[in-house]
Order: sequence, then C-alpha cells, then structure tokens
Amino acid sequence: MKKIIALFLFGLLFSCNAQKNSSTAMPTLSSECPQDGTCEVEILKNKQLILLHDELGGMYYDIKDQEGTTVIHYQYNRTTEANVQDGHYREDIIFEIKNSDTSLDLTDSALQQTKLIFGRHCFCKGQTGYFKIDQGNLKLTSNKKEVTFSLSLICEKVPQIITFIETKR
Repeated sequence: MKKIIALFLFGLLFSCNAQKNSSTAMPTLSSECPQDGTCEVEILKNKQLILLHDELGGMYYDIKDQEGTTVIHYQYNRTTEANVQDGHYREDIIFEIKNSDTSLDLTDSALQQTKLIFGRHCFCKGQTGYFKIDQGNLKLTSNKKEVTFSLSLICEKVPQIITFIETKR
C-alpha cells in the first residue's frame, strides 16, 4: 500500500505543470544595447499602466489587469561586479498602448498619450526615480500577433544612457 501511495505522489508531482503566461511576448531588439549590460523588452497584453505619486512628489507606477490595453516595458541593466556595494545601475522605459492601435506616430508632448515614463535607478543622490517624457518620437505598428516600434526619447531631468530603442519583426 505504501508503494502505491508513493508512486501516486511521485506521479502527481511530475504531472503538475505551471502555465506559461501567454500575455507576455519578447520581441527582438534591433537597437544596440550598451556592451556593459543587458537589455530586454517585454510586452504585457491586457495590462494597464497606472502612474502614482508619493507624498514627496516622486513618481512610481503600478501595472494592473485591463482588457484593451498593452504595457511595453524596456529595461537596461548594467553588469556590475558582485563585490561592489551600491554599484547597480538600471534604466526603465515604460509606456501603454491600446490593443486597437495598429499604427502610432507620436512626437514630443503627444507621447503622453501613452503615459511614457523613464526610470533611472542607481546610487546617484538626487538623480533617480521615474519621470514623464515629453521629448522624442514614437513610431509603432501592431497587429494581433506582434508589436514593433522605434522610440527616441530625451529626459532632461536626469542623465540617461538609453536614448533610442527599436524592435524588429
């Protein structure tokens, strides 16, 4: 009897399989990533970008489920030595589009139609956080299977490394 229970539990253990998140797609980056780090872009279908502010006026965001919108999140992480304290450096670029958008060509202040934000995270006193972007250009095409875009942006409030992102089909 113990062998049967053990076999049943063993079979049950290997029959369980985590479901993959079908709402996330990883497009191919065609823009160059700095050689000292890694870059990736993530497409979050049926998600909404919510911009929030803390009591000191700093911006942060949340992502929630929302039919009809997609959040695009680009991230650059500088590779640092493990023994260097406070040596991390990361930049995020995040924006939201409507699932019904098949083509966008937005410039400067029109970029805020997508809630475009730039984030800089490092041990850089007074030069970190999330910032709205209203200088640049976004050209985007999308269909039910894929999203491709080119984005140039300027953040005047803090130094930035990533100023251009492009994905390809």
